[in-house]
Amino acid sequence: MQRFFGWWYLLTSIPEPLGVSTPGTYELVRRSRLLSTIVFSLLLIFLMFVPACLALPNRYVVLVDIAMMPVCIIALILNRTRHPYLAGALLVVSFEAALVLVILTTRPFDEPSIQQYELFVFGELLAVSLLNARSVFLVALFNSAFIGVSLIYQEPKMDTLIQDLHTQLLPMLARPIAVQLLVAGVTYLWVANATNHMTRAYQAEITATAAQRVAEEQKEREKQERLDLQINIERVVHTYAHAMNNRITTKIAIADYEPVLWPLINVFNSLQNRLQHASQVEQELQQLRNAIASSTELIYQNEFLIQQPMPTRTALDPLFAALKEQQNIQAHGNKRLPQ
Repeated sequence: MQRFFGWWYLLTSIPEPLGVSTPGTYELVRRSRLLSTIVFSLLLIFLMFVPACLALPNRYVVLVDIAMMPVCIIALILNRTRHPYLAGALLVVSFEAALVLVILTTRPFDEPSIQQYELFVFGELLAVSLLNARSVFLVALFNSAFIGVSLIYQEPKMDTLIQDLHTQLLPMLARPIAVQLLVAGVTYLWVANATNHMTRAYQAEITATAAQRVAEEQKEREKQERLDLQINIERVVHTYAHAMNNRITTKIAIADYEPVLWPLINVFNSLQNRLQHASQVEQELQQLRNAIASSTELIYQNEFLIQQPMPTRTALDPLFAALKEQQNIQAHGNKRLPQ
C-alpha cells in the first residue's frame, strides 16, 4: 500500500523539495499530497455510488456523480502542475455546485430531503483541508444562506412540510445551520492549530538542517585547512632539505604561504642568510689559506719578490703592500750611508 501511494504521489502531487527549503514550500507539498489523497478517495466514492444513484428517483444525481469524476481528474492535473490551491478551490466549488443542483432538482421537496443539507459539511471539510483555514467560514455562510433560502422558497413542497414550516420554522432552520457553523468553528481551530505546529516543526527542522550543514561545512573547511597546512609544511621542509643536501642557499617567498607559517619561513630565510654569509667567509678563508701556502712555498724557493708581489685578492695584499713600502724605505736608506 505504501508503495502504491508513493507511486500515486509521484504521479499526481508536487515532488518533495531537495535540500533545505522554506516552511511555505513544505506546507505546499503537504497540501498537494493531502489533495492527491482526498481526490483518490473521492474517485473511489463517486465510482462506487453510481449504482446507488441509479436507484434514486432524482435522475440528476447520477449525472452529478459522473460529472464530478472529470473534475477530480482536472484537479489532479492542476495539483501536479504546482497549483494545489487552485485545484482545491475547483473541488470545493464543484462539490458545492453539485449538491446545490441535487437539492434544487429534488421533486417533491419533503422532510426527508432536508437531511441533504447536512451533506454541505463535506464542502466545509474540503475547504478547510485544501484551502486557507479561514475559507471554511465563507463556505459555511454560503451553506447557511442557501439552506435558509431553499427551505423557505423552494417549490414544490409536500403539504406536511409546508405545515411544519408554519409551526416549526426556527427549529428546522436552526439544526442544519448550527451544524454548518459548529463544523466550521471546530475544523478551523483544529486546522489552524495543526498548521501552526507544523510550521514550527518545519522551522525547527530547517534550523537544525542548516546548523548541521554549517557544522559540516566548517568541519570540511578545517579539514582542508589542515591538509593545506600539511602540504605547505612539507614544501618548506623539502626546500630546506634540498638546500642543505646540495649546499646551496635559497629563499622562500613568504607571500606564497599562510600567515601561520610566516614565523617558520622567517627562521628558514634567516638561516639561509647566515649560511650564505658563512659560505662567503669560508671561501675567503680558503683563498687566504691558499695565498699563504703559495707565498710560503715561494719564500722557501727564494722566488718571492716583495718588490713585485703577485696579487692574491685576499687580506694578504695590504700586508704585502706594507712590506714592499718598508723594504723600499730601507733600500733608499742603505744607499745614502757611504756618502
